[in-house]
Amino acid sequence: MIRYLSRLFVALFVFIAANSALAEVYPLAGSTAMAFLKIGAGARAAGMAEAGIALVNDATACYWNPARLAQMPLKNSFHFQHNAWIAQTSVDEIYYATGFGKHRLGLGGRLLSAGDIPLRENIPSLEPLDYYNAYDFFGSLSYAFVPSSLLSVGVSYRRLYEKIYLNSAYGHSLQAGLNFNLLKGNLSLAGTADNIGPRMQMAGNLFKQPTTFKLGAAYKLPWIVYNGRFTAATDVAKPIDGGWQSRWGGEFLWRDQLALRTGYKTGHDTETYSLGMGCRWRSYDFDYAFVPSLYDLGTSHRFSLGIGF
Repeated sequence: MIRYLSRLFVALFVFIAANSALAEVYPLAGSTAMAFLKIGAGARAAGMAEAGIALVNDATACYWNPARLAQMPLKNSFHFQHNAWIAQTSVDEIYYATGFGKHRLGLGGRLLSAGDIPLRENIPSLEPLDYYNAYDFFGSLSYAFVPSSLLSVGVSYRRLYEKIYLNSAYGHSLQAGLNFNLLKGNLSLAGTADNIGPRMQMAGNLFKQPTTFKLGAAYKLPWIVYNGRFTAATDVAKPIDGGWQSRWGGEFLWRDQLALRTGYKTGHDTETYSLGMGCRWRSYDFDYAFVPSLYDLGTSHRFSLGIGF
């Protein structure tokens, strides 16, 4: 059964990857609410072009793929990230996950804040009338079931809030994921359906959520090279408000202590390549990612701290 499912997964992955090369500007771009849900979690995945759904093995799985909570090396995982994002916008998030038997539970929260946005009337003016703030927030609860070492499935529930000037919106969404481990755990295949939920009302208008479907794979090479190991990861994604995207990332981990990362995206509107590095000391992981944006939007600097215990 596992062999049949893995072959089907690979066939779907190749089909989607081939179509991702044809990605163009999508006519429905920008038509959904809660765009901050598309921002990846954790500097490790960010440094690898956000190819994360088959890669992560810590509490950030609450965001990427709840089924990957099964891959935590220790019983408990804590993760915090600060993202100095584009256009003077910041994203802060925190995740915690724990496991017992064949079950995993996770909690998470994210806050995006953008301050000092100029308020203007329809008539152009040199000075704004005032300044206002915008906020996006979600709180999440994740669960994973691990029937065997080869297979895990998971689901996340998110409560959503968005406020822009005098307008606000509330909502909720679901995420479902699965993960297969093959080749003694060196190869992982994963799939997710993200941000599935009802439309949200903002300023009298209804907006869809940024539902996205993803397939991903990660492979840890079994050979030791210069006292380190290389991991490659790739995702293909299809958001309902955009065309096909592909994400390719690589990581070299030296002596299980220092990591160098790089990644490249295709089909994304504003991002292409990314760089990252990490340091592991005992049960602490310190990671950084450099993610430049096109069209003079600026550069994202992402810092994260992970603790396993």
